[in-house]
Parts: sequence; structure tokens; C-alpha cells
Amino acid sequence: MSDVKIIECTTPTELFRHYDGQSGAQPAYIELDLPNGTLSADYNAEIGNGIPFSVYHGQDRRYGIPVLTADAANRVMKEIAPLADRILADWEEIWDGSNTVVRLGEDARAAEDEIEARLGVAHPYEQVFGEEDLVGQWDISGAVNGEEAEEFGITAATSDERLEEIEAEILENLADCGESPVAVCAGLDAYLRTLRDNAAADQENED
Repeated sequence: MSDVKIIECTTPTELFRHYDGQSGAQPAYIELDLPNGTLSADYNAEIGNGIPFSVYHGQDRRYGIPVLTADAANRVMKEIAPLADRILADWEEIWDGSNTVVRLGEDARAAEDEIEARLGVAHPYEQVFGEEDLVGQWDISGAVNGEEAEEFGITAATSDERLEEIEAEILENLADCGESPVAVCAGLDAYLRTLRDNAAADQENED
């Protein structure tokens, strides 16, 4: 039985986050929390990819991954759990003269090398995940055709709930276009709200 506790992802696109004004999604990672013995997956919430002291000093071990679906991330965490167990069994905290930092033992270092190879973040940096493991990321220009107001009957009276339904339908259709089981599109919600705002403005001009 594995000693590490896996904290599973629960929503399909949990590892995707695209902040307004940023050119791409935030990097994702799998993290092994040594003091608490947990393995989890998340995205880096810091713009510019800053890291907390717990990562810098080694208590939390982060391994970069693409933006995986929840199912793929959970599967991979289960696959590397035996390697995580080896790391948990072979580390210590030491004082380096300035801070308390983690020192891995020989077997822990070897296990960490295996994790990085399994995730494709070590030389030769191979892509180890298929499209079916990845969240399908669409640009707004490729996701819409400009005719959504007519297609979905968006008017000034369209509710927020209806816009959410339209967004979900568009994303479902996008997912059907590729191998990924889920699709995301940064800015799609704002685009649909703009269509509603434009309809409201047109109505005011007519009145």
C-alpha cells in the first residue's frame, strides 16, 4: 500500500487557468509535499511563475506538466506514487547556514529523476502525453465564427444562465473537433456578453 496521499483533481479543466492580459495559460505541475506526504496537481497561480519558499527550499517538490485533464493528472499521480513513496522515505531537513532546506538521500534523488523522466521534464525532454490527455485550448478567433448572436438567438434579454449554456455548447462542439475530451477558450464568456451588450445597444438606438 502506498504511503503518499493523492489529492485528486475533481473537475475536467481544473489545471487550466488563463489570466486576463496574459498570452497563455498558467503552467501546471504535480507537487509532492514532503512534510504532509501528499501528491497533488495544480496550476501556478503566480503571474511570472514565482514560487513559494517551500518550493525554493525543497519541502514541496514540483514537477512541470502540460495542462492535463483531471483524469490524466489523476492517472499519472497514481503511476508515480511508488516513486513518491521512495522520496518520502529518504529525505531530511538541514540548516544551510541561512535557511532550513531539504536534502534528498541517494534513492530519493534517483526516484525523483525517474519522476521527471516519466513526466518528460528531464533530458531528452520528450512529449510523453497524447492529445487525449491534454485540455484542448482554443483561441477565441478559432472558436467562434461571428454569427453566434444569430445562431443562438442572443438578445438584450438573454440571461447569464443562458449565456453559460451557450458557452458550454460551443466548448462541447470544440471538443468534438479534436482528440481531447474537453475544450477551453479564454475570453469566450466575455465575447458572448459583448454580443448581448451589442444587442442592447442596438435596441436602445432603435428606440
